[in-house]
Amino acid sequence: MKPIEANPPRPSFARVIRAMLRLAFRTQPWLFLVYLLSSAGFTALLVADLHLIRVLLDRLPLFVGGSLTFQAALGTILLLGGVNVLYMVMNATMNLSFEVLSRLANARMTEAMTEKASRLELIRFEAAELYDGIEKAHAGRGRGFDAMETLLCALIFHGGYFLALGVYLAPLEPALVLGVFAAFLPVALSRAIRASAFYNTENKVAPLRREFGHYEACLTDRAFFKETRTSGAVPFFRRKYDQALAIYNREMWHTELRSGAIDLGLKVLTLAGYVGLLLLLVRFVFTGRVSPGLFGAVYFAMDAIFKWFEELFDRLGFAYENAAFGGNYLAFLQSPEREGGHAPLPRDRGVELHRVSFRYPGAGENAIENVTLSIRPGESVALVGENGAGKSTLVRLIAGLYHPDVGSVQIGGADLREAADETRFQRLSAVFQHYQRYRMTLLDNVRVGAPNARVGAPQAEPAASDSDAAERERATAALTLAGFYNHRDTSPGSDLDAMLSREFGGIDLSGGEWQRVAIARGLYRPHDTIILDEPTAAIDPLEEDRVYRTFLDSARGKTAIIVTHRLGLARTADRILVMERGCIVQDGNHAELIAAAGPYARMFRAQAAWYERTAEAV
Repeated sequence: MKPIEANPPRPSFARVIRAMLRLAFRTQPWLFLVYLLSSAGFTALLVADLHLIRVLLDRLPLFVGGSLTFQAALGTILLLGGVNVLYMVMNATMNLSFEVLSRLANARMTEAMTEKASRLELIRFEAAELYDGIEKAHAGRGRGFDAMETLLCALIFHGGYFLALGVYLAPLEPALVLGVFAAFLPVALSRAIRASAFYNTENKVAPLRREFGHYEACLTDRAFFKETRTSGAVPFFRRKYDQALAIYNREMWHTELRSGAIDLGLKVLTLAGYVGLLLLLVRFVFTGRVSPGLFGAVYFAMDAIFKWFEELFDRLGFAYENAAFGGNYLAFLQSPEREGGHAPLPRDRGVELHRVSFRYPGAGENAIENVTLSIRPGESVALVGENGAGKSTLVRLIAGLYHPDVGSVQIGGADLREAADETRFQRLSAVFQHYQRYRMTLLDNVRVGAPNARVGAPQAEPAASDSDAAERERATAALTLAGFYNHRDTSPGSDLDAMLSREFGGIDLSGGEWQRVAIARGLYRPHDTIILDEPTAAIDPLEEDRVYRTFLDSARGKTAIIVTHRLGLARTADRILVMERGCIVQDGNHAELIAAAGPYARMFRAQAAWYERTAEAV
C-alpha cells in the first residue's frame, strides 16, 4: 500500500515569525498598529524617565543652595509625574491591544486547523502520526503567536530601551555602557540552552499527553462513565493514567533539572557581574567621572535594568522555544492534502470497482483484496459476512472516504480519485455504526445531514418562515420513516425543538432512539445513493426488520447498500454479497445463495436455528 506521508519538517524560526506577523496584520491591522506604537511609546517613556531622574537629582542641590528657582524644580517634578502617568497608560494600551489581538488570531488559527483537517486524505486519520501532529499543532498554535509578540517586545521594548540607554550613557561614560551589557551575557546562553532542551522534550511527550488525556476522559467523560463504573474499571484506568502521567512528568522533570542546573550556574555569573557593575559605578562617582545625578539615576534604575536585561534574554529564549512549538502548527498546515480533480460524480448511474485492494496503515494484510464489483443504478445490495470480513471498509471505499491502494472505484464512469472535494459526497447519504449524538435539538440533529443545513433558531423563536416549515416537515417525515415515533408518547413533529443533551438542560434518548435519529439524518439528506452500515444494533430484531423494509421502500429507484449481520434482513435486498477476508465469495439473491449451499446458506441456517432455540426456551 502507499505509505502514509509523515508530517512535514518543522519550519525555521524566521519562517514562524514571518507567518505570525502576517497573521497579526491580517487579523486586525489597526489593532496591530496600536500595539506596535504603544510598545514604542512605552520604551521611549522609560528612557525619558531615566533622564528626568538624572536632571532632578542634579537640580535638587542647586535648589537647596538657592541657585535654582522653585518653579524650575517643580516643573521637573511635574514633568516626571506626567511621564509616569503616560507610562502606565502606554503599558495598559500595549497589554490590552495584544490580548484582544491574540484572541482574534487564535480564533483564526483554530479555523485554519479545522479547514486543513477537512482537506486531508481521510486514511491519514487511521495513523498515529497524524494525531501526534495534531496534538503538537494544538499545543503550538498559541505559542507561535506568543513567540512573535515576545520577539517584538524584545526588539521594541527591551532592545529599544537598551539601545537608547547605550546612546544616552556612551557620551557620559563609555565604560559604564560596556559594564552594563557585559554583566548579563550569561543570561543569553542560559535561555538558548533551555529553549533547545524543551523543544526536544516536546517531541517525546506529545504522545504521552494524548495518552493520559484519553485515560482521564475514561474516568470523567459522560461517554465512558457508565461502563467504567459498572465494570469496576476506575482503578484500572487510574493506574493507566498515573503510569502515563508519571512518564510524562519524569521527562519534564529531567529536562527542568538539566536546564535548571545550567541556569543556576550562569545566574551566579550574572549576579557577580551585577555586583561588579555597582562597584564600578561607585568608583566612577568617587573619581568624579560621573555626576551624582547620573549615579542616582543609574543606581535607581539598576534593579529595572537587571530585571529587563534578564527579561530580554528570557524573552529571546522563550521566543525561540515558542517558535519551535509554533512551527508544529505551521508544519500541520503544510501537511499534504488530498489530490482531487474536477470530475462530476453522477451517482444515479451506478458504482464500479475494478480489481480494488486496500490496506490500513500498519496492518499486516489487506482489508480488501482484489475486488471487482458492479452495482446497478437503483439496486439494493446487502453486504454480509463475519466480523473483520471487510464489509465496512468496502462501503467506505464506495463512499469515497478512502481510496484503494490498487485498482479504482468509479461512480457513473468517473474515478473517485478525480472528483472535486465539493462534489465527492454530493447525492450520497451514509449512516455508519458509530454515528454522532449531537448536543443540539432534535430538529438540528436531523437536518445537520443536509448539505446546506442551517443552525436552528433559539427555542424561544418560532419557526415561522416557509423554509423552516419545509425543513420541519422533512425532518418529521424522516423521523417517521425511521420509526422514531413508534414507541413515544409524543405526536410526530411535536418535539422537534427538544434539546437532546442533559448537559444543556435537555433530555437524553435511549440507544435505539438515537439510532433512529441517525437513520432519519441519512434519509433527510438528498441522495441518489444511501449506505446503512449496521446502525441498528440497539433496535430489537422485529423493529429493525420494519425499519429496513421501510428504508428500502423509501429508497426505491435509488442505489441502496446495507451492511448487516442479520441475514433475515439481507433477504429483503435485490442482491446479496458475501464477504470473507476482504474478498467477495458469493453474489446473488437470497434464493440463489440458499440453493448454492455455500457460506451464506450455512450462516443463514445457523442464525435461524439460534432464533428457533431462543423461541423454544421462551
